Amino acid sequence: MTNDFITEKLKSEFGDEIFDFVDHYDILTFTADKELNLKILTFLKETPELNFAYLNDLTAVHYPDSPGKELAVVYLLQNMQAGKRIRLKVFADIKKPDVYTASVLYSTADWLEREAYDFFGVNFVGHPLLD
Repeated sequence: MTNDFITEKLKSEFGDEIFDFVDHYDILTFTADKELNLKILTFLKETPELNFAYLNDLTAVHYPDSPGKELAVVYLLQNMQAGKRIRLKVFADIKKPDVYTASVLYSTADWLEREAYDFFGVNFVGHPLLD
């Protein structure tokens, strides 16, 4: 599985809704609007040719000099069989830091989202227990 293959699968499904494709140390990184995070994560997990069934990490990053996009939520996904990792980034306004929870897809997101909530204030909509 190559980054070009993954990029083509994503572009054929989502078109221009995903952007900023970058390859860092063989880890494909791309960005999408925060409203699409669950659709993209579901596609990556449930498409047999991709099979990114493991959420390796989830974190938040604060960009204070990016008005309207001060908070980034970064998902690191892994296909265990292929040994392949990819990174999805979504951005949120610090005044309304709502991002849909990934805990409905990945059990590892439960604790990781609570951590991002505690440290950065990201409100994971639909999370069963943020407080």
